[in-house]
Amino acid sequence: MSRIHVLAISICLIAGAFAGEYDLNKVLELAEKNNKDIQLAKAELKIASAEKLSAVSTALPQLEVTGGYNRNLQENTIIFPFNPLTGAEERTLFPISFKNEYAMNAVLRQTLFSFQAGYAIQAARYLNKLTNNTYEFTRQQVFSGVKSSFYAALLQKEVWRVAQDSEKSALDNYKDIKFKFDNGIVSEFELLQSEARWQSSIPEASRAKRDYQLSLNNLKNLVGIPIEEEIVLTGSLDRFPTLPEMISPEEAYETRADYNALIWEKKLLEKNVSAQRANFYPTLEGSATYTYTAASDDFKLDNDNDNIILGLSLNIPIFSGGNNIAQVRRASAEVDKVTTRLNDSKRTIQIELNNLHLQMREAFERINASQKAVIASRRAFEIAETRMANGLATQLELKDSRLALDQSQLGYYTAIFDYLNAFFAWEVATGRKGFNNE
Repeated sequence: MSRIHVLAISICLIAGAFAGEYDLNKVLELAEKNNKDIQLAKAELKIASAEKLSAVSTALPQLEVTGGYNRNLQENTIIFPFNPLTGAEERTLFPISFKNEYAMNAVLRQTLFSFQAGYAIQAARYLNKLTNNTYEFTRQQVFSGVKSSFYAALLQKEVWRVAQDSEKSALDNYKDIKFKFDNGIVSEFELLQSEARWQSSIPEASRAKRDYQLSLNNLKNLVGIPIEEEIVLTGSLDRFPTLPEMISPEEAYETRADYNALIWEKKLLEKNVSAQRANFYPTLEGSATYTYTAASDDFKLDNDNDNIILGLSLNIPIFSGGNNIAQVRRASAEVDKVTTRLNDSKRTIQIELNNLHLQMREAFERINASQKAVIASRRAFEIAETRMANGLATQLELKDSRLALDQSQLGYYTAIFDYLNAFFAWEVATGRKGFNNE
């Protein structure tokens, strides 16, 4: 073996030693942390929380405190022809302002009666429920896509392994035929056949390797792993869940996040109708005001005065030019729209559950059949190899038996992937988690 080959193998071994290992749970943890769709859904949760706080604040007391200071740069006086203090007839200047004036004002307001405030608080709670269900559905969809991508990479890895096995088998067969040809046991035609089979297997293995790398890059993009990072997936396509029982649409309605999001959206819009109608009703607000003033020529709180004022404010809407009526009608139309979407969602869920169960059942049956085909084709290939070694089989028979083994293996793993892909979609459709490949 040349030094270049030794160096290349050493580099591959070192790269493999430092490659990060990722199982399904670790990949899902990264997805929850780094996936952009999940991050956007989390931002919506924060917005809903802020809306709830804002709505509650409308029913809480509002306190405002203001303070002020004025400096009089010009002295204001009144001229009296006599002294107002002694009554003597002498011209007197009497100041009517001070150089420094101080003021403080504190106002406490409390809404005593308002339909809008009550409806706003209830609407904020509904919005919080809506965004929680929307976030959960987004999270389930992302996880389903990540799991499918994870097993798609494992499938491509198996395709690559089968292609490598096929290439190695073709090479070993070529070497064996070459040895026999050199010893005059087989013809040149058989040698060329074995060489052609070996050479044609090389690009197949290269394509399989490329597809495997592409599937890894797709998974990295979903979960936020740097593209340049070398990773190794730890998992197996040989483990898969049993075929779940068919569930009724009513069961799915209770646990499916997107359907429940529509339920809360309808409640939110219905509450908005009530809130718009509340614009026709009066509101009552109470207030308590405390004022304090002081003035002096020095920086002292002299000549001070304070006062407490209690007040009520009643606001009765009389005429809005038809705007309030228009807003009620618009809000009612929004309720009609979400009701239509809700009814359509029921039909869609029912069809989706049936379709997914059909897909899972077909793939599950294909897994069992493919597993038996793998056992039979592997035994047939072993017999063909033995017959070829004893000169009882042709190159074509060996090639056909190897091709049958490769196809049965790929068919088996493809059936498992198709089943898992449908199963992950079923988890989202039912709002249930039914498989954990640990």
